[in-house]
Amino acid sequence: MTKKILLYINANFTHFAIAYYLQKKYDCQLFAIIDITHKPKKFFEEQKLVKFEKIWYYHDNIKTDNEHNETFLKESEKKYNINLWKMIINERIFYRFFDFHKFTQDEILSIDDDACRLFEAVLDEVKPDYIITKEPVLHHLEIFYEICRARGIKVLMLS
Repeated sequence: MTKKILLYINANFTHFAIAYYLQKKYDCQLFAIIDITHKPKKFFEEQKLVKFEKIWYYHDNIKTDNEHNETFLKESEKKYNINLWKMIINERIFYRFFDFHKFTQDEILSIDDDACRLFEAVLDEVKPDYIITKEPVLHHLEIFYEICRARGIKVLMLS
């Protein structure tokens, strides 16, 4: 049976290289959430090295000006046993080390609302057997990891 593998790929191309070798060695379907800025996105759109069944670009799905739904966020916390505010308060981009923009509470909640909806939609569509990712260093990857764990998906994490 063909396994479905969802990779969380960022600007470090290690996970992209893993996908390349997985497709050569195993009968599997590869999917990706790509967490990169706009400039390197062109590489992923034009590359022919890895045949992904589908790609989602994290930043294309996250907005700071969307209406957030606090009920949805509270239900997500309960459903996945996560504490979003604990993650938010420890996010270095929201506080302390990011001088380019001071996020409002509404912007932060909009980001988390979009992230939770994206991750749920991807997982519902793919129904992956495995997730391959790196250790969470930003809170949205921690949210993704916790959702995967709560759903019983095997997470393979490089560190």
